Amino acid sequence: MEYFRLFPISPFDVLIGFILALVLYYFDKRIEPLLEIRIAEPSLLPLQQGKFKSLNLEITNKKREGIWKILNRPATQVRIILSFQDYPSKIEMNGMDRIIARWNSSREPVTPNYQDVDIGLALTNPREVVVPGERTTISVAIKKEGWTFCYPFNNESYIYQKKDDFKRPGWEITDDKFYVRVYIECAELQKQLGEFIVLNKTGIEQFKISQIKT
Repeated sequence: MEYFRLFPISPFDVLIGFILALVLYYFDKRIEPLLEIRIAEPSLLPLQQGKFKSLNLEITNKKREGIWKILNRPATQVRIILSFQDYPSKIEMNGMDRIIARWNSSREPVTPNYQDVDIGLALTNPREVVVPGERTTISVAIKKEGWTFCYPFNNESYIYQKKDDFKRPGWEITDDKFYVRVYIECAELQKQLGEFIVLNKTGIEQFKISQIKT
């Protein structure tokens, strides 16, 4: 009580303190994770039914250093959306405008003995948490040796693995090249992360992805 008598607090001080606390709260809520996307190494899959190549992308929650580390935020409830578009018109291909990407770090949607597909997992699109400094990859598209076409690849593709080589009906892409736009949806933000061109020429050696700089 003696302190308050020596340094009386006026209603103006209370108001300033309240406004400052409100500004700091608002600023803290506006800070977003620093997410980046880049091309990851492709996956070569020598399966029983042939050799496959999967194109991948890497998502990073960049870690701020020094005094800026107070701005680090995890990205929570993260889902990645892929939009496959015609080249050069950028018109979305029929039925391939909102494909939920597969997190390669997540469990494959198969039964524990790897003999059958777990339909529940295949049709569920789990959300991920990406903490500052963490990197994780997603699948984009898959091509089998000898194919002149490719297919988008995600958890749902496993339903068609054994009989149809991951060929989900309606997803075949025969174009020599096409665009892929990548969007992120999470609790903290929703935005486009990047844009890419996929080269879909004959042979898995020429099956490549390159990033469009913006």
